Amino acid sequence: MDYVMVDNYYQNYWIIMEEKAKYNINHEVDYNQNVKTYKLNNIIEKDIDNVLCDINKRTPIKLREYTPTILVYNGVKDLPMYENPAHVRKNILTKQQAINLGLKLNHRDNYHGLGKELYIQVIDSLDNPRAVFKSINNNNYLILTVIKDKFNNNVVVPVEIETTTNINNIKIYINRIKSVYGFDNSKGYDLNDYIKKNLNENKFEKIYGQKKEQGTGFSTAASSLTNINISQFDNNVKFDISNNSNM
Repeated sequence: MDYVMVDNYYQNYWIIMEEKAKYNINHEVDYNQNVKTYKLNNIIEKDIDNVLCDINKRTPIKLREYTPTILVYNGVKDLPMYENPAHVRKNILTKQQAINLGLKLNHRDNYHGLGKELYIQVIDSLDNPRAVFKSINNNNYLILTVIKDKFNNNVVVPVEIETTTNINNIKIYINRIKSVYGFDNSKGYDLNDYIKKNLNENKFEKIYGQKKEQGTGFSTAASSLTNINISQFDNNVKFDISNNSNM
């Protein structure tokens, strides 16, 4: 091992050890790997290819070995993150690609066409979110990523925390990625309006927002939302992203 490799090894070691101490994370990591990507499932591309090639596959796939540290820091259990195969296909494929594969579509299906490469980038970027919003009265979170889709829409990721799924007939505890998509204005409002509406109606609270100097590539308008002062909310108000998995 030459001196450069040694330096990189220990630099990554201390960065990750500091992160683990800060967020009380107990899992092991490979210190030779890039700090930003060590939490991804190491065969994520193969697993995604299997889902795209086998349209009958129903077993949820593991996208991340661990939960983003910002969620763990805010009290979420550090669990592996899975997504249902049907949603993975809807996130990655266009409608025409789905038809070509023989998938049956109905009027409620939305195919977002992110493509595999961008989809994986989004999953990786969850360690460095633009902002995170928490439901007041259920286990849903909404993560605003630093990634944009090909239409320049900000990509968002709704997450259901601390739920269960069955893998090989064994029930395991997971944090579930509900969907991954670029938020457009097809419903008559844009992402800024959506966030402002939910904040004003006390339906969720902001738990994290990047500092402006971090530089995320996020839109200026959406960036300004991280500076909104959030009051105490009524716990009886429900969050409305629970049905966004079909978006």
